[in-house]
Amino acid sequence: MEFLRPKRPSLSLDMAPLIDIVFQLLIFFMLSSSFLNPALKLTLPKAQIHDLKEPQQIIVSIDQTGKVFVNRSQVQMSDLKSELSRRLTQDSKKSVHVRGDKEMAYKYFVQVMDLARQAGAKQVNIVHEDVR
Repeated sequence: MEFLRPKRPSLSLDMAPLIDIVFQLLIFFMLSSSFLNPALKLTLPKAQIHDLKEPQQIIVSIDQTGKVFVNRSQVQMSDLKSELSRRLTQDSKKSVHVRGDKEMAYKYFVQVMDLARQAGAKQVNIVHEDVR
């Protein structure tokens, strides 16, 4: 007597799509890595005078008592928004750098950040000391 067993479906994985994807990734990375180095090797001319003028940074400093300074000149917190607006019109990057004493109250930091945004700052950076 012979027993008939039902055929089990084969559990094989089709490798063709996987190979296609790997091949496309290989082509993509080969092409994109060729764009990293410029195609033309140029020797640029040298000049005697360099334009060393750097854009004026807007630095807002807050001491531990809450006094606010904009680039070394003291400003009242109520006048900070108008002072920053005036300086930001001359700045192409529209960035403000905020420096604060480590002992200052957090509320001063939040107020300065908020006023800088209201004045039109697109970028507000926090300045800190490097640990070395």
